[in-house]
Amino acid sequence: MLAKTYLDTIELFSCGMKGILPKEKTYGTEEVEQIEKNARMQGVWPVVFAVLKKLSEEGRVQVSSQQLAKWQMELNLKVMEYTLRQEAMYRFLEGELSFCNPVMLKGDLMSDLYANPELRFSGDTDILIDPKDEKAVLAAFTKAGGEFKPRGENNNQSVCVHPKAGVFEVHISLDTKEVAEVWYDNLDFGAEEKRSVTLKNGHTVTALGITDGAINMVLHFLKHFISGIAHLKMLGDSLLYLYHYRDQIDFARVDTVMEKLQYTCIYEAMKQIGVSYFGFSQLPVKEGQNRLCEKVLSDIQFCAEQGFSEEILSLYNEYSKNRYETYHKKNYGEYKSKLSRKETLERLFPKKTVLYQEYPVLVKHGWVLPFVWIARIYKKFFGKKEAVKRQIKPREELLKELNLL
Repeated sequence: MLAKTYLDTIELFSCGMKGILPKEKTYGTEEVEQIEKNARMQGVWPVVFAVLKKLSEEGRVQVSSQQLAKWQMELNLKVMEYTLRQEAMYRFLEGELSFCNPVMLKGDLMSDLYANPELRFSGDTDILIDPKDEKAVLAAFTKAGGEFKPRGENNNQSVCVHPKAGVFEVHISLDTKEVAEVWYDNLDFGAEEKRSVTLKNGHTVTALGITDGAINMVLHFLKHFISGIAHLKMLGDSLLYLYHYRDQIDFARVDTVMEKLQYTCIYEAMKQIGVSYFGFSQLPVKEGQNRLCEKVLSDIQFCAEQGFSEEILSLYNEYSKNRYETYHKKNYGEYKSKLSRKETLERLFPKKTVLYQEYPVLVKHGWVLPFVWIARIYKKFFGKKEAVKRQIKPREELLKELNLL
């Protein structure tokens, strides 16, 4: 059974996305402390805090004025820093990168669907470009005083860092070669024309077509869920997108894609979570998914508590192996060896541009990189592997129940 404060966190997050308050509920000091902990782990604290603050003004939250002031100061600083970075990002997109007409993925497109877009922060900027423009785009980062890590032969994105606009993930396709071939059977999810969207902040960006965007949002969550690094923010984004565009999405097409890829079970569970836990009552759902919803939400909570450590929690390779050998009837080991001979070294000794989000200290103090390598290698070879294996067994069982293994 899900803990009350975890359910409260989900409800407050949902209310924050919509710009409403929960009805009648009150929250004690200990409850608020646990809600804060949950919300920070799940990447939704700014949205949740905004709701708690309004509730405190109505006397429905027991928290000291000093604590509220501390949280508000923290948020104000983060909003200021984020706003400055985003303005630099738009200047770069609309200036030096305008030649390639980059397609924005998630990011401010998703923030714009929130009642208060400034409370949904993005750690980086994801853009999709035509492969023919890749060399010129990377050169633009270098010219601006930034740096980048070129993508590997299996990868679909380069990690680039602009001195003022922050981290970019520059995609030449929506997914890696392996995910496209093994997970998605090389299906084309780009059937629609790109669209132009003017955001609440006044900037106009290019986006995927609405149904293409829906498919991408669902698959993005699903990929991270299988790997054990999904969180409530990612789930909430996907559900809010489906809800916001519910009258414009071709759900028959989305359903067909999910059925072809054997993802119908998790897709339907996601939508049921949207109805039952997030209050998106107008999402189209099928009967019989309620029993899985709690398990999926519990798994997301468990993975967050473990720190989203992809190296020790991920079932990515096991899922890929199972899918490749089941549906493609070929040897997965041989397939992986052909993808890249460099992958093992790149995982052990990634360049600092790859590690900026995991270790933000590298942005200003690049000399720390060798120590990060040492810490990662130690964790890889001397971590508590047996304990982790026992911990992830329930995840394996859940993926089987969702018809993913």
